[in-house]
Amino acid sequence: MSLLWINGTLIDKTEARVSPFDHGFTYGDGVWEHLRVFNGKPFRAVEHLNKLFTAAETLGIVIPLPREELIAAIEATARANNRTEGYVRVIVSRGPGTLGPDPRKVVPQVIIIAEEYRPFPDELTGHGLHAVIFPVPLDTDHPANRVRTLGQPHIVLAKQHALKHGCLEAILTNHSGRLVGTTEGFLFLVKDGALVVAGDQPTDVTGFAVAAFAPELGEIVVEYSVKADDLYASDEVFIAGTACGVISLVRVDGKNIGTGTEGPVTRAIREHYHAITRAQG
Repeated sequence: MSLLWINGTLIDKTEARVSPFDHGFTYGDGVWEHLRVFNGKPFRAVEHLNKLFTAAETLGIVIPLPREELIAAIEATARANNRTEGYVRVIVSRGPGTLGPDPRKVVPQVIIIAEEYRPFPDELTGHGLHAVIFPVPLDTDHPANRVRTLGQPHIVLAKQHALKHGCLEAILTNHSGRLVGTTEGFLFLVKDGALVVAGDQPTDVTGFAVAAFAPELGEIVVEYSVKADDLYASDEVFIAGTACGVISLVRVDGKNIGTGTEGPVTRAIREHYHAITRAQG
């Protein structure tokens, strides 16, 4: 049994319902944020919810709960599903209205899901992923593409492209050919001992958490013009995300990155991330 928190009530997922007139369903008019629970506590909950509220403001949606109540609801949903560790997603839709896009007199709906999600098989941790660059650029100038909205066809198409080419991950670019992340995480490169962050990426709490402690392991550089050739020439490449944790990309577009195996910097960061999250309590 899995219980969903819907507007203050815990409901079995088999009985949960969304109105076909909900603007989140008809227009993708809503936002979401995810986080992980470790030792019964949401990891960096305030930072995650700040992102959620910023995304809602981008679409002009007023979330009907203050942050403190939302954190309490997240914790209650995790407890109700017996998850001391696991994945949580918070969804805020515009709410049910008419068939038209008019957002007036529509009451936002809040849904919290606490059900495990891991985008990659656990056995690939420490071994790494094969990835491809998705050839269709993302319009990063559009504000809706800088936050997590309920409508993300670009991510879906990128994932389909990766799977079609025998890979589990796709790397995204913008119209200038700059790398702007992946479908599942924040993109990092390791080159000549320095950790390079592709600077055109949308914000990611787990990515920033990794970047925050990375200086303990070496120099960090934010580079705003990272392109495919920079990726191919890197010593190591990895992604960091709430769903996937820290995992290396060992082969991109059929080319080995470095030795084609997880490198020492990626391994150290992955182990450090595991240590700080499991130490939370």
